[in-house]
Amino acid sequence: MRDRAGLARLAGLLGVGVVLALVYGPAVAGHMELSASRWIFADDVRVLIHPQFRLEDPSLFPHDPAVEYFLASLPDGYALFYRALTPFFGVVGLSKGLPYVLLAVTLACTSVTASRLGGGAAAFGSLALALGSGYLLARMTGGLPRGFAAPLLAAGALALVLGRATALAVIAVVAAGFYPAAALTLGVALALLVVTPGARSGGARAWSLRKRCGVLALTASASALVLLPSLLRLRAWGTAIGPALVHDYPEAGPSGRFDAMDRAPFPALPAAALAPLRAALVGDGPPLWTRLDARAYAAWLVPCLGVLGLLGCAWLAWRRVEARRFLLLPLALILCHTASLLVEPRLFLPERYVAYAVPIVALVAVPSTLGVLRDARAKWLRALPWLFNALALFAVGSRGVSWSGLTVHVAAPERPLYAAIARLPKGAVVAAFPSETSDSIPYLTRRSVFVARETHMPFHTRYTELMRARMRALVHAYFASSPDALRDFRDREGVTHLLIDQRDFEHRPTYFAPFGRQIEREFAAGSASGFAALELAPKLHVYRSGDWVLLDLRKL
Repeated sequence: MRDRAGLARLAGLLGVGVVLALVYGPAVAGHMELSASRWIFADDVRVLIHPQFRLEDPSLFPHDPAVEYFLASLPDGYALFYRALTPFFGVVGLSKGLPYVLLAVTLACTSVTASRLGGGAAAFGSLALALGSGYLLARMTGGLPRGFAAPLLAAGALALVLGRATALAVIAVVAAGFYPAAALTLGVALALLVVTPGARSGGARAWSLRKRCGVLALTASASALVLLPSLLRLRAWGTAIGPALVHDYPEAGPSGRFDAMDRAPFPALPAAALAPLRAALVGDGPPLWTRLDARAYAAWLVPCLGVLGLLGCAWLAWRRVEARRFLLLPLALILCHTASLLVEPRLFLPERYVAYAVPIVALVAVPSTLGVLRDARAKWLRALPWLFNALALFAVGSRGVSWSGLTVHVAAPERPLYAAIARLPKGAVVAAFPSETSDSIPYLTRRSVFVARETHMPFHTRYTELMRARMRALVHAYFASSPDALRDFRDREGVTHLLIDQRDFEHRPTYFAPFGRQIEREFAAGSASGFAALELAPKLHVYRSGDWVLLDLRKL
């Protein structure tokens, strides 16, 4: 009987695997194919990946403050991970291949966690929802620190459900080296686990009070030691910019660099959870069944699913200790998010907590909504979890898409420009008015750019002041009427080349605060007296294609 039951379970697993592969395999395979191109990538690799090219060639990006700043900001576990594996895969290869490993780990952990709560139906629903939405893969694309948040939280959720306090402590410490916001969430979940009485504390149920306190103290101390080096490195770049400093640093304000979700005021829960909840559950791409596709009503349907998921887990918690342990994770999320709102930015941005923990909670809780019926005596009751997950998938799921997270596609006409810049000496510094094209220069050519919008991040005062001074110098030289201004720009800032977009001299370009008035003023003066960069282009250009002209300022 056991052999027959085991064979039936294996056949069921194979069947589920085949269905998932047929439905979602094309989207994942298409994503791999697109990602393999050097001309298609996630936009944030232009912030955190190109500085690590120094692992392959230490002579790259000499005296580049953006590279120095973002290398200082990298979590140490993440930096060591790349340092260890770069000799085998290369920085770009690791960046492009790592997301699929992280996705597999996340899917495995969330599906096993869901199965512990809601059985096979919940595991299947968790996998299908995650693969259809593309949100997790989008956040992992590029192999950035944020890509580790979901797998670490998913692994922590599994340890929590299994009652493995020691494993959860280890995962929390590891998370401190890759994505600190995830570490804090897991650390609070650990604290909640070990202080709960009896069987709810899992493997910690036999621990004495002294041992429980010792484990928490050791976990907190180890996590702090992991975080300490990066915090000390960032001290050299000034004070973290919070709401109290926005008046002095408008780059971080409403008209500044950040989108609304990345700057104060941040919404409180539950409003803060709505966007990541929808992103995690609502599929991208073709529907699974057009007649039942209800994604047009996702604004109210998704919150209903989220509430049903939590209510279902609460219902299940009356019967199963695993569900009671799992509910500690959303409780930890609430505590961490609230604390980060109160002391922002000292506990990182509040958005970082909901962006990854909410999807993990949702991808376990929603498919487990009817988990209480998994062991019902009547077959029709045991079938209801499958029916619920099927309806949820048909309503908000999809077949997935191949472009999740691949936000930058470099057009073929622009590629020769990057090839020309890549032929410049390693010490070359290219100045250009920040644009999508110029932002990709360091990543695609391994040459420094004087100011890039992607790396113009107002997180710390000293770095923000430095980039402000650079941007003001660039605007003055870019629209200057005199060659002397360009010559002075070259000599004072160490810029060797100027990349101009001729359209910028016909229609005034824009940039975030506080640079708008200066751009308007300098553009008007140049329009009246003539733009030196345009007039010198025939003499100084070393590459020209369409509207782009690369000038060698060393010839001045």
